[in-house]
Amino acid sequence: MRSGARPSLIDLARVGNRGPRFGMAVSFAMIVAAIGLVTLVIVLAGGAPTPLAHLYYIPVLYAATRHGHRGAFAVAVASGLAVGPWMPSPHGSTGFQNLNDWVVRLVLFALVGLVASWLASQDARPFDVLLRDIVLGQGLRAAVRNGRLRAHYQPLVDLQDGRILGVEALCRWSDSRGRSVAPDVFIPAAEHTGAIMPVGREMLRMSTEQSLRWADGHGDGLIMSVNVSAVQLCKPGFLVDLTRMAGEAKSRRYRLCIEITETAIIADRDKALMALSAARELGVCIALDDFGTGQSSLSYLAGFPIDIIKIDQSFVAAVDSDATARALVGAIVHIASSLGAATIAEGIETPEQLRVLLDLGCDVGQGYYFGRPTDAADVDWTTRSLG
Repeated sequence: MRSGARPSLIDLARVGNRGPRFGMAVSFAMIVAAIGLVTLVIVLAGGAPTPLAHLYYIPVLYAATRHGHRGAFAVAVASGLAVGPWMPSPHGSTGFQNLNDWVVRLVLFALVGLVASWLASQDARPFDVLLRDIVLGQGLRAAVRNGRLRAHYQPLVDLQDGRILGVEALCRWSDSRGRSVAPDVFIPAAEHTGAIMPVGREMLRMSTEQSLRWADGHGDGLIMSVNVSAVQLCKPGFLVDLTRMAGEAKSRRYRLCIEITETAIIADRDKALMALSAARELGVCIALDDFGTGQSSLSYLAGFPIDIIKIDQSFVAAVDSDATARALVGAIVHIASSLGAATIAEGIETPEQLRVLLDLGCDVGQGYYFGRPTDAADVDWTTRSLG
């Protein structure tokens, strides 16, 4: 972590896993308390064997995800000893449980702990983030079923004459208690849990239906831009949905655009190329989002059918005050123009930023300066002033 940088939740969790004594002490106390509580419940229920013994998997799984295979094995053994052959049993002739039953249970505790620790090692997310994502994933699926997802729309402004060329659809969600959840929290959770598929399908559906309502009132060629995740792009069902929606767009004379990030391409280059090529054949516009923040942007421009390059807002934020940012934005605009692609500058917030982007020849602008994301009924379609 950089000196002076504010630590993230993940940074703090990883540091906590490595060794502050108070963190280890609290974790140890939680495990001991859980084992003791489960043991007490089993004794009060009459002893082992009993289905209640499965409750020992809770501390075993916690240790596996937080402390790795050594912690998982240690807690599995401790749990096995707690429910050992001396545990009372109402079914045994000696008043205690059978030795073979105990050995099998102990081995199962250890195997489950080791498997869980291996699975946890495949995902760098801390235990609390894993649980949070599971809860968010379930909530998102319920939101899709119950119609609680919303689409907000932000204008895309032509930097030649200030006309509104179209909008970008942005997913918004409030949980069952009415609390708004930030997209940078629930979108990664949706990707990790697979909820991104129903969420993405619902966003495409809502955006397409809204485009049909707008198409007649705002002229031909209106752009409806929708974000597509890496997980969504490479699923076979995505092209099925896109084919139907692209046909509707063509018949109603608006332009459907899908925005992808470099992550979507990195995830599976061959599948991504196949999906994007098929989308282009359907007449769908392809936009590369957050350009310049990845590792191999130029190679994607050379090998993929990209129609629009979206200049990341981190560059736009400093374009009027930092010579390096200005030079980078100018280079991106020049590269895009050479390849026959348009450019969209994201995150425009001040007239000074707009003035520099106009001088650099950027094609389209997007940001709070032109309009915040809002409900469909509140989108302002009036021509913007660029002066």
